[in-house]
Amino acid sequence: MGLKRTTLFLLVILVTAALYSMVSVAQEDAETATQAQREEPGKLNVERLIAECRNVASEVRYGLVEGGGYDRVVGPTVIVVRIEGTIGVAMRDYLLDAIRYAEERNSPLIVELNTPGGLLDPTFDMVVAISEARVPVIGYVVDKWAESAGTILLMSTHVAAMEPGTIIGSVQPVIYDPASGSYRPQLEPKIINPIVKMLCEHGATRGRNPEALVRFVIYNDNYTAREALEKGVIDLIAESREDLIAQLNGKIVALPSGGRVKLELNGSIEEYSPSIRIRLLHIISDPIVSGLLLSLGALALLFSIASGNFPGIAVGGFLLLLGLLGSGFNPNIIALLLLLGGAVLVFIELYTPGFGLVGGTGILMLVLGLALMPIRGEGLAVSEEYADTLVLLVYAIGLSIGGFTAFSVYKVVKARRAPPKLWKLEGAEGVALDDIPKGGEGFIILEGEYWKVVAVDDVKKGDKVVVIGKEGPLLKVKKKVEE
Repeated sequence: MGLKRTTLFLLVILVTAALYSMVSVAQEDAETATQAQREEPGKLNVERLIAECRNVASEVRYGLVEGGGYDRVVGPTVIVVRIEGTIGVAMRDYLLDAIRYAEERNSPLIVELNTPGGLLDPTFDMVVAISEARVPVIGYVVDKWAESAGTILLMSTHVAAMEPGTIIGSVQPVIYDPASGSYRPQLEPKIINPIVKMLCEHGATRGRNPEALVRFVIYNDNYTAREALEKGVIDLIAESREDLIAQLNGKIVALPSGGRVKLELNGSIEEYSPSIRIRLLHIISDPIVSGLLLSLGALALLFSIASGNFPGIAVGGFLLLLGLLGSGFNPNIIALLLLLGGAVLVFIELYTPGFGLVGGTGILMLVLGLALMPIRGEGLAVSEEYADTLVLLVYAIGLSIGGFTAFSVYKVVKARRAPPKLWKLEGAEGVALDDIPKGGEGFIILEGEYWKVVAVDDVKKGDKVVVIGKEGPLLKVKKKVEE
């Protein structure tokens, strides 16, 4: 009886423990689900992000300020750059160069934006560069739009302006596949949170509306110029550059890099043009172009390797490098690879018979590699004029070397493809060494060699003869008639 009671008691304990475990697991699942719901994009999440953004905005205030003193004056000329098309490495380098140029001349920088967006990493680099600038950077949306990454840039500028008829917004990130051309939106916290934080840190601190900044990312809100001004995400609406400059004249701007500056402008404008390197990078960075280059390069490599076609491998590798460059790879590394690959291909072409496709590809790689090499650097302490001269000199040397190499390869290939030239006996002239009667045989010296001949007419020793044919091992000659 005691054994039965003990067994029953143990069974009760086991069942109780099992039920307790099930209840605990259910509670944990419920808590996990509740936490997951909190992390999903929704009302609570948006409110939390807005609250955090407001906290950041309440700490400091940069951008346009009303009244008060100022530390220095910038102007009177305005530097203008234009960020157009896809934002990538090229536009990043272009903006960074323009900021340095404006700082050297103590001039404000107007960044005209007409872009559908672009890559996040270069955009974040541009945002940081704007914040660290020692002169005011004014964002100005023109022509059509400044969507996605363009909106991030506009929000980070010290003064934000829009042209009537333009729109901004749609900052929700997407993952783009350059090979297939497809994309899908992303709302993962790991991706969303850094973007919201960046907008708040560099947008809300300029007086931009925190709620609108968060909604740009979560809900892809879009605003016209008038709506953006009413929502408090821009400072001005300007009909043109001249109108914008007129509205900015006399304003005071507080910079995150330190100090308050006054804009004293006389209406003069200087456009900062991109270099050849920037233009090449920008063309290749277009998603359509880079995707096409990647696809063609991969296919050319695949089929060329399968068929053992070396010229096709060279072309495929070249296209693949350009596609990787357009997809955001470090242009300095790609430029170095282009130079090395081009030198190898030209060397191979000189010692390999063929059509010249390998050498032509190598020359293109050398020229593009030289064009993409960075000329200016942080530690290059030279004047702007000297740097421009150095750029032109490098390009001239590259084109000269490329042209000379192309000419050399052309001559080598032409010589290899030319049919072999045989010495033509008919018409050759020699001198008789014997008296040779008509139909008789004798010897002559021809091109430094002794030949046995048969004469078709009487020939005396020392006479000049002309070869008119060949009979077996004997040459047929006749006496040359002197005119």
